[in-house]
Amino acid sequence: MTVHDTAPIVDKIPTAAWALAWLFLVGQCVELVARGPNSSDLPWVVASMALTALVVYWFADGVLRGRTARLVIVWIILSAATSLGLVGLLIEPAEAETTDLISCAFTVAQLIALGVFCSSDYFTTQRSRQDAPRSTLAPLLMIAVATGLLGGLTAPDGSESAPIHLRIGL
Repeated sequence: MTVHDTAPIVDKIPTAAWALAWLFLVGQCVELVARGPNSSDLPWVVASMALTALVVYWFADGVLRGRTARLVIVWIILSAATSLGLVGLLIEPAEAETTDLISCAFTVAQLIALGVFCSSDYFTTQRSRQDAPRSTLAPLLMIAVATGLLGGLTAPDGSESAPIHLRIGL
């Protein structure tokens, strides 16, 4: 086998990956504005932010590198969120708030962006285990960390208020 027989390493990250990252970040900003900041004690909020950032980073790295387990989990989460969001809007359309519509629109857009990303040459190359250099993925992974930090800062959905509340919000 010669060097020419292997798939070329694709250095340019596809636009769909950038769109996916920004959709998650902006979606989390919308959630933060809609729900407000977490009212738990400061150490628990900081711990929640750190853990959420770590988890989101790990999943984002796995998706960008085409790692099966993390990718399947993200597909399941986005598919379930999209399905449940649409069902919720169809069952109780009169009770749907603007934030519910926006949240559902973001999950649909994220699911579409993930599908487009998974059909790219870059993704195919990553699936064949030809890793992109970490420096290439760094900007996207920093967006993932920012998304995770905001997820940990965002108040839980509903009227839960506790001095100790640790959650990993994705």
